[in-house]
Amino acid sequence: MPDAEELQWVKSTANELNNLLQVISESSQVLETICAESPDTEKYFAILRSGVDRATKVTRMMVDRVGGYPAEGPTAPKAEPPTFAPLPSVPQPASDVRIFNPTGNRELVMIVDDEDLVTLLAQRVLTDEGYRIVTAKDGFQAIETYRKLRDQIALIILDFTMPVMDGADVFEELLLVNPKAPVVLSSGFAEQERLRSMLARGLRGFIPKPYTQQKLLTQIRSVLDTLNAERSGERRVL
Repeated sequence: MPDAEELQWVKSTANELNNLLQVISESSQVLETICAESPDTEKYFAILRSGVDRATKVTRMMVDRVGGYPAEGPTAPKAEPPTFAPLPSVPQPASDVRIFNPTGNRELVMIVDDEDLVTLLAQRVLTDEGYRIVTAKDGFQAIETYRKLRDQIALIILDFTMPVMDGADVFEELLLVNPKAPVVLSSGFAEQERLRSMLARGLRGFIPKPYTQQKLLTQIRSVLDTLNAERSGERRVL
């Protein structure tokens, strides 16, 4: 039976591998689009996709063995819909917070991840779909940004494994700013017990890394549509 130090190493290594797989997966999709004219493109990218899928399964088996996230990801428990204040129609961001794609026609989303490449790729996918994006590379920056843009940020995509403050700690701090903070956890590794606790506290969902562009877009749109429906219901009640 591995000791606590070895288990921690496995968890840390699995998370790093998932980050690398995320970068490889996202980059390959970009390159596949660029190289679409080549007759051999599909063959080689099919091999690459197969390799990423196999590596992902092996990583998840390793994480499951030491108590990580379930293979298919958890499902949030059903609860009474929380209430949200409506988003302003014309956002007025703080002058020191950079918004990517500021003229986009979709919601403002904050990406919190210490892996620059993962952040960059997720940012590219979402801005291409019209979302406005702010980013944070650690928990402290995420909390400060959310304090400034609380009424404008429609959703927070939060990594679990980060230095100093992990995703669970950041989530608790965000709830102090706003008890209804809309957060989706996205990570290569999250302890099941802590994840269940976060779901019970109002976490809106979980996206295991590595994810595809379509998986990210589908999950984010689904959560945002649910939040928008809840806001509409709140306004009708008022």
